Amino acid sequence: MRALRFATQVGGAESGDAWIARARQLETAGYGTLSMPDHVVGRSFAPLVALGAAAAATTRIRLGTLVLDNDFRNPLLVAREAATLDVISNGRFELGIGAGWLDRDYASLGIPFDRGRVRVRRLDEALTVIRRLFTEAEVTHAGEFYRLERAVCGPKPVQRPHPPLLVAGGGDEILRVAARHAQIVAIVAYLTGQRRMTPDGVSLATMRRQIALLREAAGARFDEIELSMFLDIDLTTDRDAKIRELAERGNADPAVLSASMYRVIGTLEDVRAHVLRLRDEVGITYFCLRGPDVDALAPLAQELAGR
Repeated sequence: MRALRFATQVGGAESGDAWIARARQLETAGYGTLSMPDHVVGRSFAPLVALGAAAAATTRIRLGTLVLDNDFRNPLLVAREAATLDVISNGRFELGIGAGWLDRDYASLGIPFDRGRVRVRRLDEALTVIRRLFTEAEVTHAGEFYRLERAVCGPKPVQRPHPPLLVAGGGDEILRVAARHAQIVAIVAYLTGQRRMTPDGVSLATMRRQIALLREAAGARFDEIELSMFLDIDLTTDRDAKIRELAERGNADPAVLSASMYRVIGTLEDVRAHVLRLRDEVGITYFCLRGPDVDALAPLAQELAGR
């Protein structure tokens, strides 16, 4: 089994100096990866630019996108910018990319928010193109969504054959795409057709089914895949009260909060037990810790990393 490692996700900072200080702080605290989301609504930094600055300011922490929306960029631009980040960081970049999900992003950009199946097919083709651009001198491609004529990705990445590709998803189709392309697969909650979250969708049983599908689709390649997930954490000594508070504040279903394998509401010991349980029972070893207590969780992440 792979060793445990830990990331945290940061959207930005109040200033450039604060961003650099935060990246250095997380590196010193022992987090293995600084990851960034990709949305054009809200106040998050543009991830590839911000990660370039973080790369220049740090030496050990890995840097990743969690995840780029494939529909925002042409795959040639993604490959060139990812390869450049890999060079600038001396081989510390992880390229996370997904099919997109937030309709407000698409409205802001004035681009169609296609059906999920279309977005997943487009991601599949983009990943095929990106992998070729990383490894081939010149790429000509004519597909359903993309056409490239003698395209060149320069520079080539430091990591060979390319930076790890991370695909995040919970549905059957995107997990099959991940099985074909990804070195890291982030399992996410299974949502209903109306994008509703239910207790069953965040359960351990559903997570087992998702990983079983991934294993079947990947075949012999499954052993090369690192399993990952988001883990939202709220530290408290009064779990029931915190669940009521979170349900009221976020208009969330208390049953989902209570049952979710993607959330720990409790003590540091509860977090430790949850991480080790998921490692031992389903093989997840790469955790992206999120929430208001990221700094308080850093010693635990440092303690468990490598186990």
